[in-house]
Amino acid sequence: MARPKKHEHERRDASTRTDLTLAEKTKLAELVRESGLRSEAEFVRAAIFSANIHPPARTSSVDPALISELNRIGVNVNQLAASVHMDRDFVQYWREIGDALSNALEKVIADGS
Repeated sequence: MARPKKHEHERRDASTRTDLTLAEKTKLAELVRESGLRSEAEFVRAAIFSANIHPPARTSSVDPALISELNRIGVNVNQLAASVHMDRDFVQYWREIGDALSNALEKVIADGS
């Protein structure tokens, strides 16, 4: 009796190829054998779809002094927000922080161009 036909979504008709060193190939064969799976392909599929792969951390090309400046502005904003909630009037300080933030953002835009 013939095998039953697979549904379209069950067919594996795409493939990929990987070059390995002899040592890597030997290690793969050992891992397949230890896993109890029937083939390298089955092992690789299991490894791919059960792995937790994390993308590499991005390195920042932003000027550290700029980051420090923005951090200081953020600290000032938090302090002023707390003061406002205590019914104090700090309108002139908000303007100064707004100006400092605008200057910092202009630097970011200029560095990004």
